[in-house]
Amino acid sequence: MVLRMSFQEIVSGAELIVDGEVLKKETRLSSMGPRPFTYFKIAIIDIVKGEYPDETIEIGYMGGQVGDLVLKVSDLRMPAVGERGIYFIESLGQQQIHPLIGWQQGHYRVIVDPQTGQERAVSEYERDSGTGIRAPLLQQGTDLSDFKKEIRGLVKGDH
Repeated sequence: MVLRMSFQEIVSGAELIVDGEVLKKETRLSSMGPRPFTYFKIAIIDIVKGEYPDETIEIGYMGGQVGDLVLKVSDLRMPAVGERGIYFIESLGQQQIHPLIGWQQGHYRVIVDPQTGQERAVSEYERDSGTGIRAPLLQQGTDLSDFKKEIRGLVKGDH
């Protein structure tokens, strides 16, 4: 079961928050088991919280297929190659079932409003049909610069 977290808890609990684009995915055996994990290489566009020395980061989700070995984790949704998003990474030093804090609660896609051309952050959590839990709906998304400003304000303790 994944507990609903406040946005403050999500921001506070994430070690690193990045705005990035998924470049590729690869499934391979992890040291956790060994079990199949699907890894995503993300180009970092902007670091919203924390520090990271490289221009790309790899995050891993438990599940996938390596040869005949298949592992599926219910209610776990992975990003897509080519997706741009805001990723609230829980831990840089620990392999976990889901790398984002609060599972889908720590995953926002960045979309471009076709009418205005404005970049918006849209919650992936509201679309998660498996848990039966819903965050406040962000159906239209939030202006990306305002969203990042809100996160940085919470990090600094302005709220």
